[in-house]
Amino acid sequence: MGQVQFISPRIGGDWSILCRSHQPISLLKMARIFNVPLPVHCQQGICGTCAVQVTPQQGIRHGHLSPVEKRTLRAVGKVSCIDEGDDLVQWKGPRWRLACQCMVETSDQFFVAF
Repeated sequence: MGQVQFISPRIGGDWSILCRSHQPISLLKMARIFNVPLPVHCQQGICGTCAVQVTPQQGIRHGHLSPVEKRTLRAVGKVSCIDEGDDLVQWKGPRWRLACQCMVETSDQFFVAF
């Protein structure tokens, strides 16, 4: 099961959430289920209001950035062309992601700052 710890002054500290789903779930959907007040507008990866910093808790995580997510993060100044690299990249974090596009896999463990 995936584990995500949301950290923000907006929530008065941090919330640790265990995702008991056997299927991937978006960070945004997880936040909504547990009433974490992530900022959001379009929910389609276009506006960039749900940009969050994701840091793996253990080791290296593989992450997939869709072309839409890369374009949006670049447009809102969160990543440069150099940071984008390939679609499938290894990283140790932190890394900017869109909560509506970032999927939590059952084995994921990471911190999310917003």
